[in-house]
Amino acid sequence: MKLRLPNSKSLDLSFTKVMGTIALEENDTRSIEDLVLLANSYVKAGAELLEIGAKAGANGINETRVISVLCAVMNSVDVPVALNSNNYEIVSQAIKAGVSMVITTNGLSTEGMIDLVKESEVAVCLHFDPKEKIEDDGDVVSVISEYYFERIDAILNAGISRKRLLIDPSVVNASVSNRLRLLGRLESFKSFALPICIALPRSLPKEDRFMKDNRVLTLTTALFCSSVSPVQIIRTADVSEVAIAIGFWQIMASKTKPFKLSKTIVRRLRLLRDAIHDLRKIKEKN
Repeated sequence: MKLRLPNSKSLDLSFTKVMGTIALEENDTRSIEDLVLLANSYVKAGAELLEIGAKAGANGINETRVISVLCAVMNSVDVPVALNSNNYEIVSQAIKAGVSMVITTNGLSTEGMIDLVKESEVAVCLHFDPKEKIEDDGDVVSVISEYYFERIDAILNAGISRKRLLIDPSVVNASVSNRLRLLGRLESFKSFALPICIALPRSLPKEDRFMKDNRVLTLTTALFCSSVSPVQIIRTADVSEVAIAIGFWQIMASKTKPFKLSKTIVRRLRLLRDAIHDLRKIKEKN
């Protein structure tokens, strides 16, 4: 499976990839240089895509800052960079700057957005952020599927190629239980015949101490055990940990001989050890 990108490029999705996420906050004190350094450390740690956007709920963020960070990151890395935004002006500027992907939480329903994207070559990730919270008694898969049926039809009918689309059924505005249950039902979304992207939940049940203390391990294990992982891209700020999990999964799924297998594991761990060290230094600085 491949995803079409601008400039006649494509992204091979034969194996699960990591998208390193950088979410800007209203009172973000990090400099553009710090964020560029973080982006590069993500790539070194194993991210094959990057995402720039405002943190959920950060309504007062400076839009110019988002574009400034996006452009600085794109100029410093050799991997596709995505913009997470529903704002027409920001998306327009990002497309002109050469962004590879737009992540939208409203299905490109912002006025003029479909036409803007249609005239470009950017890939489109359809995320779902419902206005009303999906509670435990709601069927989260049915709600998300209904949304995708409507928005995918509208986008395809507008003339945007299916080869440019991918979906992210992870829901922000839902209970923790629903978001975790969703990981076990990702197989349901394969019927859309589009690449699947997933954002790892930041929260876990408070009463489960082990899960909270081992959040990334718990989530990646659940993800890969759900029908042998129908997920092509994982969006996360925990790049190094997820990259290690994916790396081992790919190694164990291959038919490599045991000797070569052990050498591959050691080599990858050494690279990731150095990347984790760099990430820790950045976090300590901030």
